[in-house]
Amino acid sequence: MKKLVATLAVLSLASNLLAQKITFTPQWTSQAQFSGYYVAYEKGFYSDEGLDVEIRHLSANSSETAIYELMKGNADIVGAQLLSSMISRSDGMRLVNVLQLTQKSGLCCVSHNPISSPEELDSLKVGRWRAGYADFCDILETYTGIHINWIPFLNTVNLYVHNAVDATLAYSYNELIALELAAGKIPDDHIIRFSNFGYEAPEDGLYVTEEYYNKNKELVDKFVRASKRGWDYTRANRKEALNITWKYILEHNITTNREHQRRMLDEYLDLQVNPETGVADYAAVKPEVFVKMVEALRNTGHIVNNIEYKDLIR
Repeated sequence: MKKLVATLAVLSLASNLLAQKITFTPQWTSQAQFSGYYVAYEKGFYSDEGLDVEIRHLSANSSETAIYELMKGNADIVGAQLLSSMISRSDGMRLVNVLQLTQKSGLCCVSHNPISSPEELDSLKVGRWRAGYADFCDILETYTGIHINWIPFLNTVNLYVHNAVDATLAYSYNELIALELAAGKIPDDHIIRFSNFGYEAPEDGLYVTEEYYNKNKELVDKFVRASKRGWDYTRANRKEALNITWKYILEHNITTNREHQRRMLDEYLDLQVNPETGVADYAAVKPEVFVKMVEALRNTGHIVNNIEYKDLIR
C-alpha cells in the first residue's frame, strides 16, 4: 500500500512538472463576469488539458488595463473588450482575438425620466466611467449629431441616486443591477439598450499577442477549449458556479453581495447567447460587423491605421 501511495505521489509530481504554465488576467476584479474561468480552474478543466493556470486579477485601485498587462509580459492571455482591442491593434499592439465570448452588447443608459432613443440624451448630464469606454461615447455623439454633457464617475450608484446626473451609462450585468439594488426597480421605459438602436458591438473576448499565438497555438487552443467547458458547466450549474465565484470574491475582499452576483451571472450568460442561433456557440465576430466598427472608430478619430479582420480575429 505504501509503495502504491509513493508511486501515485511521484506520478502526481511528474504531472505537475509537465503542466504548461499560463497566466490569465481578466478585465477586472473578481466577480461573476468571470465565473466560467473560475469553474474551469476549480473543476480541473485546465489541468485536464495539461495546463497550470494562474488567474491574476487587476487591482481595484489599478489604472492599468488587462491589455497593458499583456503588453508588459505580465500575462499570457487576457480578457478585453473588442472595441478597445481594435484601437490597441491600430496603435501597434499586435493583439489576436482567440475567443469571442459575449455575442451581444450589454451597454445601456438609465434615465430618471422616460426615454425612448439615444437622441433624447442631447444636452443632458450623463454619467460615464472616468476611465475607459470613451470610444463608444464619441461614436454615439458622432452618429447621432447630439452633444452630451458627460459627467465622469467612479461609482455609478452615487451620481444617479443623488440626482447629480440626468442619466448614466451602465452595463446590464453590473451597474444596472447595482442601481436597482440601491434605488429599487427601474421602469423599463427609463432604460435604453444601445444594441436596440444599431450600436451592436460584441464585447468580451480572450486575447493574446500575435507572437505568443504563433509560438503557442496549441497551448492557446487548450486554454480556449477548457474555458468554453467551464462556461458550459457554469450555464448548466449556476448555483454551484456562483458558490465557486464567491470563494474568489472572498479571497480578494471584494465588496458585493450574492444577489448582485447571481443577477450578474444570469445576465452575463444571456449576453453569450447568439441572437441568430439561440445558443451560446462562441461565434466569432462577423466580418461585416467588424468593418462597421472599424469605420465608426476611424470616423471618431480613435484609429488611424487600418486593421484587417484576418489580423485580429483568429
